[in-house]
Amino acid sequence: MIHWRLLCALFAGLAIALPFPVGGELPTKSAVQSNHRFGLRLTTKLGLSQPDANVVVSPLLVQAALSLLYAGSTPDSGRELRQALELTHASSPKEAVKDIQSLLTDLKQSAAVGCRLRLLSDFYAQQRFTFNFLDEFEVLASRMGVGCHRLAWESASNAAQDINYSFLSRSNYSLGELVSSTQLESLAEHNTPFLHVSGLTFRAPWAQAFDPAETTSINFFAGGNRPRLVDAMFGQHRYRYAEMPALDAQLIEVPFATAGLKMLIVFPNRADGLAHLERKLAQSDLKQLRGELQERKVALTLPKLRVLVHSALKPTLEEMGLAKLFTSQIQLSEVFSSLLTSSAPPLGAVVQSGLLELQEEGGDAGDSFSFGDLFRRAVPLVINHPFFYAIGNDKTLLLAGHIVDI
Repeated sequence: MIHWRLLCALFAGLAIALPFPVGGELPTKSAVQSNHRFGLRLTTKLGLSQPDANVVVSPLLVQAALSLLYAGSTPDSGRELRQALELTHASSPKEAVKDIQSLLTDLKQSAAVGCRLRLLSDFYAQQRFTFNFLDEFEVLASRMGVGCHRLAWESASNAAQDINYSFLSRSNYSLGELVSSTQLESLAEHNTPFLHVSGLTFRAPWAQAFDPAETTSINFFAGGNRPRLVDAMFGQHRYRYAEMPALDAQLIEVPFATAGLKMLIVFPNRADGLAHLERKLAQSDLKQLRGELQERKVALTLPKLRVLVHSALKPTLEEMGLAKLFTSQIQLSEVFSSLLTSSAPPLGAVVQSGLLELQEEGGDAGDSFSFGDLFRRAVPLVINHPFFYAIGNDKTLLLAGHIVDI
């Protein structure tokens, strides 16, 4: 079970909970690239499969948990997982896990006051006498901040209630229901229930605050629906910005005041251009995209939002090449100790809930205009239709997705 605490009692506004050891090696360039590649593939595929729904997903949590199962599988079972998880750079499964652990540790150590970030991650399996989690696997998982639990299965309803209450209480009652009794009953019909459940809440101050007095209502155009009035923040500062004809989109990077985190917004030029954009992004490289950004004076209008999204990730992960993970073909010999070879279950479901909040608060970094800006017109950028976003720092893609409804 993950145990959360405030990093410092004097800073009650900080809510980051990542139970990883202090110290350790810095993330390697290969680990960073692996996380970015996997994250972009996951979020664009998920987005294309859900064009009319918001997407908020943490690739970091998914890759971390599934890398543990890759490390716990037999060599024959693990080859496909290694490629699908973008872990081909690692010389061994244990090295792959160590690399992702370094990303998580670095994120924790760079956290700053004011960031309300919770990362919750757990494996659950039905309690049976024929198998159990190996002690070695539980220790490895705990280093990644992943809990391993065996549920007393009096009923699927009670099991779902236990899981949901655990996540609800640890997320400060923010995440809501992650699993249903119907879902667990369906898993039990076909195999012993074994699933991964994760949750993320994110709200952080901007490096430069938006003035609440400038917040106004704008029309947000979503699909073929009538425009909806939404509250939008306004700020005129120097941002890293680019126009990308190859993507038929504009890019802007808006920095947060904590952990080096930045929000990259990829805004299609056409209101109906999100699907086309995500197909292009699936073949792109985040580092190269950011390399196109240059500081410009930008008049940015950005909707305020608070979106809670629940995602069942199994179909998307199967499409990404991880189908074997959900079948009896997988041999998780280093995950479970088993009296009967056939009793240890494959993974049945991967579900995640994500809460993303964007509000006005932030720091006062001062006016970053240069003298030349006095004679230069600001680039107007009004985010008023569906867009893709990615939040992370130079090392980690923390969460990403698209916003189509506010």
